[in-house]
Amino acid sequence: MSVRYNEDFKKEVMRAYMTGNKSTLQIAADYNIAKSTISQWVSQYREECLYTTSTISESNEAKEIRRLNQLLNEKEKEIAFLKKRQHSSRRKSISGVSIY
Repeated sequence: MSVRYNEDFKKEVMRAYMTGNKSTLQIAADYNIAKSTISQWVSQYREECLYTTSTISESNEAKEIRRLNQLLNEKEKEIAFLKKRQHSSRRKSISGVSIY
């Protein structure tokens, strides 16, 4: 027969696990639960974290990447413009007449 634990209990066990002060085996002994149960909860917690991580920080990172890409594109255009300008400002000679 499987035992159902309430969410508050799971959270308390997960807090104990997340502090990192004790091994899974020690936590299992402290809370009188199976080590495999803790391992399951840890897996579930990690999976939840993948989907519920702060989208704000990801959003800020995405905004920064977008900003840097725009800046890079502007600089590439500027370099291309300056190269064209430099190339066209060199003296060109057509039948002995210099043109600037």
